[in-house]
Amino acid sequence: MSRRYEPQQRLPGWDQARLAKSTALIVGVGGLGSPAALYLAAMGIGKLILVDPDTVEEVNLHRQPLYSPSELGQLKVEVLAQALQRLRPDLEVEKHPIWADQPFLERVGAAADIWIDGTDNLPSRLTLDEVAYRLGKPWVYGAIYQWEGQAALLHGMRYRDFFGDGAEGPACSEAGVLGGVPGIIGSLQASLAAMYLSSPEAAPTGRLFRIDLRSGDMGPFALGLPTELPLEISFAQACQLEGSYWIVMGEAAPQTFPVPFEWRPWYGWEGWQLPESPLVLVCEAGNRSRQIAFALRKKTGRKDIYSLAGGW
Repeated sequence: MSRRYEPQQRLPGWDQARLAKSTALIVGVGGLGSPAALYLAAMGIGKLILVDPDTVEEVNLHRQPLYSPSELGQLKVEVLAQALQRLRPDLEVEKHPIWADQPFLERVGAAADIWIDGTDNLPSRLTLDEVAYRLGKPWVYGAIYQWEGQAALLHGMRYRDFFGDGAEGPACSEAGVLGGVPGIIGSLQASLAAMYLSSPEAAPTGRLFRIDLRSGDMGPFALGLPTELPLEISFAQACQLEGSYWIVMGEAAPQTFPVPFEWRPWYGWEGWQLPESPLVLVCEAGNRSRQIAFALRKKTGRKDIYSLAGGW
């Protein structure tokens, strides 16, 4: 084994030989996928399967620094493969300049030990989630938005189980993104994948890691599947949840809302003073409120904390 991995091999329980025999499928090699590929290669993975039909574009260079102006118009998988093999001549790289649809994942993805989500659109992520769950493949979810990002290692549970079908947010080109954020999340994805490949039983499966550079908030959420947590507003109104207290989270409070509520920023939720009455949390799309509702249930032991499914 190369001396380059000696510091890593000193980690308790680390199995470098197991990582060296492993294969990772990276779907999307842009802002998330390229740093994930870089660090998996540097840490000593045996093989990478790179999947992306896109070419290098100037508008992406601020958050994809592995690509350069001299490579504009070239396929990302080709450029990235060359960079990775300069770093690791012994690394095996397989390139696919196509979309990773369901038949592809079933055929090519089945040969990988873990999948990395570097996609930037919801339909691709849901397809990856569905096929990974059906094939029993672990995968590492990642997402970014402006100043924030999140990642999770999923195995034996689905993205849909926690986030539902999600909501298609604006692309980075529309909403904007701080260039370093994808690097943080992509590196985190690579680290979670390498931990799983080295020691599956010790990897932090089922925990959502979040970071928000603007608020300074960061930390993990335990993912869980309590069946009574999602709450549609029509159901809430029908049941009237007598005496319930509603908290709406977001950058600003909605102009109109069908029930009385209090507006609070979502960060700082760990220090919230909670009412004794049933609590309904609401955010714009229903994802963050679901995470915080579950975290508050776990922290307090209460079962009367809900999230409004679909958001406001």
